[in-house]
Amino acid sequence: MKSTVKKVLALLLACLLIVGLAACGGSGSNTGGGGSGTGGGGSGTGGGGSSTGGSDTPAAPANKILNVAVSADANTLDPVNMNGTGTFGAVWACMEGLWDVTNEGEVIMQLCESVDYDSDVVNTLHLRKGVKFHNGNPFTASDVLFSMKLHAAGGASAKPRVQTVDVENTKVIDDYTLELHMIAPTICNWTVLSQCLIYDEESYNEETASMQPIGTGPYKITEYVPGSSITMVRNEDYWGTKPDAEQINIKVLAEDAQRVNALETKLVDFSPITTTDFDYVSGLKDMTVTAAYTGNFAILNFNFGEHAVFNHNLDARRAVCHAINTEAILNTVYLGKGKIMNAPIPDYCFDYEDRFNDMTDIYSKGYDPELAKQLAESSGLVNEQVRIITNGTTNCIRMAEMLQGMLQQIGVTANIFNYDAATVWTMQFSGDGDWDLLINTSIAPNRRCGDLMVNGVRYRPDMCVEGAFDDNLKYLELAPLCMSLQDEKELSDMLYDVIGRYESNVLSFSLFDIENFNAWNSHIDPASVKISVGTSQPRYADIILK
Repeated sequence: MKSTVKKVLALLLACLLIVGLAACGGSGSNTGGGGSGTGGGGSGTGGGGSSTGGSDTPAAPANKILNVAVSADANTLDPVNMNGTGTFGAVWACMEGLWDVTNEGEVIMQLCESVDYDSDVVNTLHLRKGVKFHNGNPFTASDVLFSMKLHAAGGASAKPRVQTVDVENTKVIDDYTLELHMIAPTICNWTVLSQCLIYDEESYNEETASMQPIGTGPYKITEYVPGSSITMVRNEDYWGTKPDAEQINIKVLAEDAQRVNALETKLVDFSPITTTDFDYVSGLKDMTVTAAYTGNFAILNFNFGEHAVFNHNLDARRAVCHAINTEAILNTVYLGKGKIMNAPIPDYCFDYEDRFNDMTDIYSKGYDPELAKQLAESSGLVNEQVRIITNGTTNCIRMAEMLQGMLQQIGVTANIFNYDAATVWTMQFSGDGDWDLLINTSIAPNRRCGDLMVNGVRYRPDMCVEGAFDDNLKYLELAPLCMSLQDEKELSDMLYDVIGRYESNVLSFSLFDIENFNAWNSHIDPASVKISVGTSQPRYADIILK
């Protein structure tokens, strides 16, 4: 029997503890250029690029211009090739999905008007009529299917955004009806598909999309200077309610001090800030500052590639975990504004259980430098040169420096190499890259334990090679069930099994949940600020200017 969308929205709001998706790059500054070495050389891809060109659109009045600062740029505006960097929010204002989901669990219907639930794995989507892309082409169901297939064929940043969809069996019924088939029953389809933005099939070109994406959204991007700025103007032909801001200027300000100064001098109206700047910015006149756990957690990733130090060396990975004084890093880098983790996944996931805490000694015993030293010696780690990489943000660099010192205390030499966020993302998911440890921030975008258990492994080529870790093919077979099992007990037992396998093999080591901070001035109505789960950034179209 078919039901209305309201029924599932009620289920979503009752079940999902949606608290926000954080950008993978974390808070802090981005180097924005090539890699720099600490204790060794390093290299990385830099900025560069060109703008889309100017715009003939008349300048908006000053009181209708919104100025925003972000800390990093993905060096592309094509969402299929973007990770969760700061400029992702701009693309979301230009392109739209079927719906969006806010931190508060509110589902906002966009290009889809309603959903019929034909079965556990088949939905009929009724799409919005009369919508046009920025180039004047009509929006149809074919564009939705094309976009889903484009994401499914993409890399590690794109595939998770359609991970619930059986794209081969999903089909167009007519211009405004799509029969959506899912791989298995799931309750995370709302958050997953909220992250799949819709392209114009007829005009899509990968090269031009990277500089000037074409969407149906409330804003059009008129100029993009990679690594520097984005200019957007209001789409006066938008199908929905026109946003208040007529123009948005997004500035990529890599340094923490740059963003604080920009807020203080009113160069920008909105900006993310770091823990160390929270108290100072909170004291500025007419400034609103928010602090919340929005999905970020600090994590240490190991390279399982053939040429990496930790390849087939479980005790070496255990040695690193026991060498880390997690509390010291939290107190020093984040001023104690966070929560020590007792499992690889954060406890804000709605299917998290207390029995997932301290399942192995890397969490139950934790910091133990003597044990770490013994393991480092017996595993041969003391004879290796460990390459630590970061995404270039201030906090990740500081964490890496502390980790370097802790490893030195157990007789292990480590060198640090700092890159930009996009480069690190590519290195992590491209296979046997030239790194051993990556200290970074991670996310659970659908607020389910299975996010990390599944996507943190199956999109890593180095972890999918048979024998990369103990019984890894069995793990890869079981892990997807953590995102699809409907029976509560079956799901609980499967999570317990898979998390146990994950921890026993030390596939990563999670340190602590992180509070995230945003600040905005009196030009913005505080009540209008809504953070999107898909970007962990404000929904620009909702912002009302004063």
